[in-house]
Parts: sequence; structure tokens; C-alpha cells
Amino acid sequence: MSSLQFDRAATFYDDTRGIPEDISERITQTILDLVPPDRPMLEAGAGTGRISVPLLRRGAPLVGVDLSSEMMRRLREKSVHAPLAQADISRLPFPNATFGLILTVHVLHLVGPWRDALREFRRVLRTGGVYLNSHNYRYSDSPNRRLRNQWHTLVEARGHTWRRPGAQDDEEVLAEVRKMGAQVEQIVVSQWTGSDTPQKEIDSIAARVNSDTWSVPDAVLAETVAELRAWAAMQYPDLNAPITLERRFIFDVIHF
Repeated sequence: MSSLQFDRAATFYDDTRGIPEDISERITQTILDLVPPDRPMLEAGAGTGRISVPLLRRGAPLVGVDLSSEMMRRLREKSVHAPLAQADISRLPFPNATFGLILTVHVLHLVGPWRDALREFRRVLRTGGVYLNSHNYRYSDSPNRRLRNQWHTLVEARGHTWRRPGAQDDEEVLAEVRKMGAQVEQIVVSQWTGSDTPQKEIDSIAARVNSDTWSVPDAVLAETVAELRAWAAMQYPDLNAPITLERRFIFDVIHF
């Protein structure tokens, strides 16, 4: 199965996937603490540089790879001299044992041959190198997760799919790397609270902001969003009232 590329999201990606500045600083420092400063790094699925640009500004010897030329164009607007390569991460254009650290942030669910990507990571890592797979966790009972899950159910009830082509959850990834003989440790880099409204989550689905909406036909999207809005109105007294959300940024630290 092929991988999703994010050209269509390049213009709004940073506005909809932003990381608070203080959290970004903690992420950057955590990565730098996990690998010696002279070890080359690879971000596989670098996108617009949310993670790689702060590292590059700290002088990290990092190379970014992405399938989307438009996402990388946005990255270059922030870091003109960033070393980048356009490639599918399941077929990396690098020799064996090139990097001391490989990083993916919310990427493997988009990569059809994600198991091949994991084997590529093992191939291009140096002995003693580390692979960091990261996910921005939203609690399962949070309002935005409940709304998204309900919308998924409505889409599937119509015989369509919202699923991305890659790994379906983080546990699937962890099970695979353990099959490959890896040792895994989990680090919670940061935990913070924010706020959102049910209406904003519904609007995000209707506007196809996230990739789970991209393959859903227009008519199905319109019907399911209308049903979701009616369902949400029964769950929340005011769809525009802010609700506190808890988030965590997690690294799975993987040694092959």
C-alpha cells in the first residue's frame, strides 16, 4: 500500500499542529541529550520542520527526509540551508550505518510499507544508535477524541474507511520493533493542558484538516458531519464552550 504525502496540508499544517514554544524547547533538549553532539541525525517525515528546525538552530547535524516537496518548501522558508531529501522513508537513500539517531513524529500511520521503514531505520543506524518514535497523546475520554471516534463510527457505518495506510496504533509499532529484537523505553517529555471547543473539532473534520478525512467522499463527509453535529449537541450543552484538554508528548526510545 502506498504512503500519504502532505502537499495538500502544507499551507495550514503549522497552524493546526502547533506545539507550544516551551514544549518545543523540551523536545529539542531531550533529543540532544539522547545522542552525542557529533552523531548525524535523521528526521524521517520532517514535514515543515516543527521538530527539525529547532534542532538545526541548535547546531544539530540533522538531515530531513519527506515525501512532500511542498512541506519541505515550508521547512526551507524557516531554515534556508537545511539538508533535505525527498524520499519515501521505506526506501531511504543513505548507506548502512549512517546515523546515530533517527526520529519520527506522528508519521508511521501514513506509511503503507511501515514495516519496511522500520527495517530501513535499523539498516541506516550506527551500532549503539537510537530510534525515537513520538506521538502527541490525547486522552481517550477527551471531548475531541470522543468526537473523532464517533465520526469514524459514522463513516464506517456507511461502508467507507477513514483509516490511513500505515500502522494503526502505536502498540502495533512497538510490537513490530520488539519482534525485530529491539529494546524499548518510554519517556514522557512533557504534559500540558490546553482548551478547545467541540465545534472546533467538528469544523476541523468538515474542513478536511486531518488526513483521516481525505479519502472520504464529499457526500459521505457532509452526511456524517451533520450527524456528528446532532450527536454532539446532545452531549455538550454549548458546542462553543471551551473544554480543558490534557496532552502528553511521548518518545518511545528504541534500541535495535
